[in-house]
Amino acid sequence: MSPRDPLFTRRFFELWLFAFVTFFSAFQLLPAIPFRIVELGGSRALAGSFLAVYTLASAFAAPVMGTVADHLGRKRMLIVASVAFFFFSILYGVVVSLPLLLLVGLVHGALWSGLMASASAIMSEYIPISRRTEGLAYWGLASTAAIGIAPAVGLLVFELGWLVLCGEMAALSVLMFFWARRLSTSDRAVIGRIPHLRDSWDWKVIRAALSMAAIAFGYGGVTSYVAMLSIERGIHPRAIFFTTFAITIVFVRVFASRLGDRFGTKAMLYPSYAAIPVSLALLAVADSRPLMIVSAILFGIGLGGAWPAFANFVLTHTDESRRARTFGSIVWAFDSGIASGSLAVGAIGQRWGLGNAFMVAAGVGCFAIPIFAAASRHLERPGDGTPAAATAEHA
Repeated sequence: MSPRDPLFTRRFFELWLFAFVTFFSAFQLLPAIPFRIVELGGSRALAGSFLAVYTLASAFAAPVMGTVADHLGRKRMLIVASVAFFFFSILYGVVVSLPLLLLVGLVHGALWSGLMASASAIMSEYIPISRRTEGLAYWGLASTAAIGIAPAVGLLVFELGWLVLCGEMAALSVLMFFWARRLSTSDRAVIGRIPHLRDSWDWKVIRAALSMAAIAFGYGGVTSYVAMLSIERGIHPRAIFFTTFAITIVFVRVFASRLGDRFGTKAMLYPSYAAIPVSLALLAVADSRPLMIVSAILFGIGLGGAWPAFANFVLTHTDESRRARTFGSIVWAFDSGIASGSLAVGAIGQRWGLGNAFMVAAGVGCFAIPIFAAASRHLERPGDGTPAAATAEHA
């Protein structure tokens, strides 16, 4: 690799740590707030609805918030979101009305998508084009690392009291605010005019991103129900799928992501997409620990390779002045897939069993490759649709 293309710079690590802190804060809240809702007299169903509200708000606001960030400045979006998260943390602590609590989650989720889209757009400035798949893979590990430890820490702090947890999240938001202010970014592509709502939807990107929604459908089902499936089939420990899956993602991101830069994004993306339905079909019939582990490894290979390869492909064929909107479209597709997959797998599993539900998810995952193959041609076609990204010399 050329010594002129350094990846692990100070700017990279500063933004990586910022993302880690933001995910660490959010994923302390999400597993703890259902207990808070039950404390306030809500049902278990209502407790579970908070995550659905939060995720769907993030999904459908993401393209809009990304467009706003491209217009106002991506660094400015990070700063505004950090300030807002401070007040959200205080509101979570003092609000006792359940409808109002869900409303706070709705707004929080919407701003969360703006933060994710903006931070990813800024990171795309830091990563050399020649190492973009590899860089995006490492970037994704910020959320993986935070999600790996934040729920346990959040539930531990929650035992000290709900207000203690909210106070800690508020303190993290203050840290995020000062951290965001010192981030270095050009924000050189700020759009001059006030964007119209229709500008938020880049349909060529969204059509390609539907391939990510197809694999996220299964991810939503896995997140919600794979532990339950393990218990039903007597497979222990019940978290074996998650542990194996997480280790595999880290391995793929660290050791295999550079192959996407060497051989092309499609050479990494298509095998990753193909691994997902195979994994889910195997999960549908897995009745032993070895089969569960093999399924988790395949799922980790698929999800670990798909996101950085897909993001690199889209960035290569879109306008860099709309980077936050582009990432917003990816967030929309992925979060929508997770939410719909969780709901559908639960409904199908309730009536016909989780094995059949995961087989349906495998079928949905089979559409990822044909969707991408058809939609990607519109992005690759010169002069048709979204302007191409700047060349390496001008990036």
